[in-house]
Amino acid sequence: MRTFPTPDPIAVSIELGAGAVRVCATDRDDTEVQVSPRDPMRPADVRAAEQAHVDFSHGALTVIVGRKLLSLGRGAVNVDIALPAQSTFSVAVASADLQIAGTVADCRFNAASGSAVFDSVEGNLKAATASGDITVHRLLGNATVSTASGDVSIDGMDGTLKFQAASGSATVGILRGTVTSRTASGSLTVTGAESGAVSVATASGRVEVGIAQGTAANLDLDSQSGIVHSDLAPAAGPEHDDRRLTVHARTASGDIAILRATSVPA
Repeated sequence: MRTFPTPDPIAVSIELGAGAVRVCATDRDDTEVQVSPRDPMRPADVRAAEQAHVDFSHGALTVIVGRKLLSLGRGAVNVDIALPAQSTFSVAVASADLQIAGTVADCRFNAASGSAVFDSVEGNLKAATASGDITVHRLLGNATVSTASGDVSIDGMDGTLKFQAASGSATVGILRGTVTSRTASGSLTVTGAESGAVSVATASGRVEVGIAQGTAANLDLDSQSGIVHSDLAPAAGPEHDDRRLTVHARTASGDIAILRATSVPA
């Protein structure tokens, strides 16, 4: 394990082929880094851990495993990092998962096959993966996510989400902001939309938006062959103190459902 004095948030850059990256971001004044073989009994994993490059300079931490940065044949490692909250990340992997506990700022995640879980992001998130899922428990900022078959899930967000996928689906819990989703067969589910806008286009995916009590909605819905249903009663216009939401949904064969959310946590 290596330890560096870091009284302020730092910038982290990680590149590796296979394994896992686990981060714990808390209120602390140093950074600890440990690179270990995923399987201590596998020679390739042991060599990869021994040859890992770890460098810290001028507030920037770099972790690189192997000369062929994203090669799958050079062993798998676990990268464990403990650092100050509000740090920024750029992570590129071939086949590895990322898990970040605590609050971080701007993040980038690129993977051929790998999932990422973020506890709390206060900043911009850009993620691209072929088959992995992206999960964010709390987003305060803007997210751009693209996948082939992976899903994106955000428990609560104040900001924007732009999602593009072939068959991946998007799920948002509490929405205060804007969601734009473009997929071939992926679905979109928003369980508690409070304010902002939802714009979705999908060929065969299902669209379901739950709208919070006290939110007035402007609906623009159309499906070529799917079923369109809304629980909301028509109204002349929003009340003065209503929150406002716009929903624009287009599908070819997918169903569209607009529901009144039963309860939305604060």
